[in-house]
Amino acid sequence: MKRGIKYMLAIGSLLVLSGIFLIGVQSYYNQKEIKIASKLCLEKGGQPTIIRDYLALNYSFLCQKD
Repeated sequence: MKRGIKYMLAIGSLLVLSGIFLIGVQSYYNQKEIKIASKLCLEKGGQPTIIRDYLALNYSFLCQKD
């Protein structure tokens, strides 16, 4: 029985670490995407408006030209 508990804890830990890793990767690439979009918007003479939540997992981007 103790061996089964160890396996369950190992699998649970692996799942938690995988979830944290995937959230971090998504946040990183969303941040890069926001920076690139903002740069392009500024180069075209627009004003970027960005609304994002914690870790930038969800965001809204709008480029307003005057």
